[in-house]
Amino acid sequence: MSIDASKPCIGRIYDYVLGGHHNFAVDRQEAEKIVKLLPSYPFLARLNRWFLQLIAERWANEGVTQVLDLGSGMPTQGHFHASLPNTTVLYSDNDPMTLAYAQQVLADTPQAHYVLMDIRDIDLLLSTASTLFAPHEPTAIGFIGVSYFIEDAFIRRIAQATYEWASPGSQMAVSFLESIKEDPATYSDAKERLRGLGAETYSRSAAQIRELFAPWHVTELKRLDAWLGLEDCFQEQTQGQANEAAIYGALLARGE
Repeated sequence: MSIDASKPCIGRIYDYVLGGHHNFAVDRQEAEKIVKLLPSYPFLARLNRWFLQLIAERWANEGVTQVLDLGSGMPTQGHFHASLPNTTVLYSDNDPMTLAYAQQVLADTPQAHYVLMDIRDIDLLLSTASTLFAPHEPTAIGFIGVSYFIEDAFIRRIAQATYEWASPGSQMAVSFLESIKEDPATYSDAKERLRGLGAETYSRSAAQIRELFAPWHVTELKRLDAWLGLEDCFQEQTQGQANEAAIYGALLARGE
């Protein structure tokens, strides 16, 4: 599949704000427009990726052997396979351009696989994962930087389906957006620009996350800057901004 460099791609935009180089001028231009409306966007994106890396290191120390990542975006800038070189990783995304680029990036990484699949079609994705993963082994599931683009009904469906599919001892790492303070005009403009890229956004409370992801059990939940020990840095990055938001991270467990 050829890569279209004439239209912005949300996966490459995310790569750019993370400091990556797998993007084009059109992606960088669109990213700067978003940053003008939401100045903390690059910092919040980095918090998301640092949280992912923290979780990946934890899973590596625990000896996790298989990871299913939902809505992966570009597998660059320290994604799961970088911290888990001996682990089978299945990435997924619904954007053909992201897939085309990802296949190039992962060409020399045989343990990492990437499929073009919408996570809303979770049964098909889990069926694909079953062909790669060892049966009855716990699976670590990444759902980081994605939940705030998914409607409640699909979150519930994904949570239920993954819980039924996963073996006891499996885990899920989730990040979610909780809006703290919004300026209606600029926030609306930012949401509209993201909507134009096919990314509707949803903010949720911790209580809503616990309810939506049941029967998964939340074992840890705190703001990403707290996970990473960057509370002071978060205050510096967001202080005085018209659109102040926080991203939380949760670790969920699948019991017996």
